[in-house]
Amino acid sequence: MVSTKLNVGFVTTLSGRWPRERPQALHADYSAWACRELTGAEVAVYPEIVTNTDEAAACAAWLRARQVDAVLLVIGAFTGDDVSCKLAQELGKPLILWATHEAPFVRQERLWANALCSAMMNNAAVKRIGGECWPVYGDKEEPAVCRQICTLVTALAAKKKLANTNLGLLGYRPTAFYNCSFDEMTIRRLFGIRMEGTELKLVFDRMAQLDPAAVRADMDAVRARFHLDSLPRLPEADRNLSEENLENHSRVYLALKQLIPEMGYDYCTIKCWPEMGAVKCQPCGVLSRLADEGLSVICEGDVDAGIGTIIEREMTGQPTFVADMINADPEANTLTFWHCGNAPLSLYDPADGLELRNHPLVGNGSAFWGVLRPGKVTVVRASVIDGQYHLVLLRGEAVPTVRNTRGTMVNVRVARPVADVTRDIFDKGIAHHYSLVWADIGDAVVQLGRVLNIPVIEL
Repeated sequence: MVSTKLNVGFVTTLSGRWPRERPQALHADYSAWACRELTGAEVAVYPEIVTNTDEAAACAAWLRARQVDAVLLVIGAFTGDDVSCKLAQELGKPLILWATHEAPFVRQERLWANALCSAMMNNAAVKRIGGECWPVYGDKEEPAVCRQICTLVTALAAKKKLANTNLGLLGYRPTAFYNCSFDEMTIRRLFGIRMEGTELKLVFDRMAQLDPAAVRADMDAVRARFHLDSLPRLPEADRNLSEENLENHSRVYLALKQLIPEMGYDYCTIKCWPEMGAVKCQPCGVLSRLADEGLSVICEGDVDAGIGTIIEREMTGQPTFVADMINADPEANTLTFWHCGNAPLSLYDPADGLELRNHPLVGNGSAFWGVLRPGKVTVVRASVIDGQYHLVLLRGEAVPTVRNTRGTMVNVRVARPVADVTRDIFDKGIAHHYSLVWADIGDAVVQLGRVLNIPVIEL
């Protein structure tokens, strides 16, 4: 099995005529920083300082044996661009060129590093031969510089994970949801994500084959965990979860929990209506439970929204909420995100009171009714605009929300006027589903767009 963790090689360079004291100190100090701070990667530190192309060739062979995905190259002192070009050509991997500030100037003393100049020429040369190069300038004591490198590593790690993702398609898209259509091979070319499809019949067949005792045990656990017997009866009695719908909830949950790993899917989309509603198993509540168990299933067959979920989950390790944007409040400058009841259980605000009810729209199935907790939020989806894929990004903060409708909702305060945000959505033709993660990863998403060569639209 191919490892999806990013392997980073660490190399320090200089040209032979430059003093070695400073590069040696940088090598020890900065490699220790990389091993400590690049927590999402495995760091392989090349033990020798590289000074020429022969040494670069030996270094490349050493790094190749460790299957590095990228190289963090610290310019210890001025280095000719022959070294970086050799590494780029031998490895075919991205280079992060890190140039530190010059040592304090003293009259009549020589330059000790000239790293900035070296970074400029190395960056230019590597790009001219078609290599991928990401220059960084500054010292490790500068928070902005450290964030830049960590963000680069996060983006490169996400790129690798995307290229090793198998997205299962359980059915296609719902009827009349043309904006959920997608181009499978274009997505594979741009993002690396491969897809395999199957029919919902596979799910329905597995539901019928389940051990009745296992189904009953899950029903009892759900009934106890969510206090179904003590929920107040709603005026419309069918909004309380019937015994039949509870059984179908458990059957869908157990069927998907078995099938997804069996099929080798890392993520799934599901055509959750109309067929699933027709057999009384609208799966929103099931998707909530699975999300916190590491199984992300994107509703309504929306692959492009699912790309947002995959990016967010791979960058953060956290589950996501795929939702509609249903309201813009200019006074509070908030956008309301809502869906039927599919949010991960860990995202609900305990202060509101979480309820497992019948589906709020279809009337058959299960869904969680509640509001989501406050916190920093990043909103991401892929979107085809003028025939070209873009990443759509929105940064915001979920604020305390009062639930005023059935299903799941959260208000997100954003920096720009909400009228400008919605106008951009309309003008650019961005589709209606958005993936939300409770983390601030906007800079990493921007960087991912750069490393994938996909434009990013920040709303």
